Formats: sequence, structure tokens, C-alpha cells
Amino acid sequence: MTDMTYDPGADAIYIYVGAPREIDHQEEAGPFIYDVDTEGRIVGIEILSASKVLAPGDWQNARRPGERSANAAE
Repeated sequence: MTDMTYDPGADAIYIYVGAPREIDHQEEAGPFIYDVDTEGRIVGIEILSASKVLAPGDWQNARRPGERSANAAE
């Protein structure tokens, strides 16, 4: 499963794309916010109003922001 977090209070999901990289800027497109690095590559995608724009699925059981990833190195 892709590494992601879901904040039910904000109804927002964040999907991490590839290896962690420094964020240079954000781009918005409707309920989607793209974090972009200095080379123009997408670092992560935040989806606002997730329960309204996504079909029910595993994303609802994603870890909460601030929780460690299940596959994080110990």
C-alpha cells in the first residue's frame, strides 16, 4: 500500500510520492494540493474533502498524521 495519512477531523488525505524530498512550492487544482520539489517533481498530494471526492476504501484506515508508518525503519 502507498504511504499515506488520513486526518478525519480535516477530512484530508496526504499521499507521499517517492523518497522524501524538500518541498519548494505547492500547486492547487480543486480539492488537490501538490507539493513540488525544486526540480518540479511531485513530492506529495493532499486531497481535501476526501470523503466527498474518493470512493470508500483502504485510505480511510490510513495512519493518522503524526503516527509512525508501519514500515518505518526501527
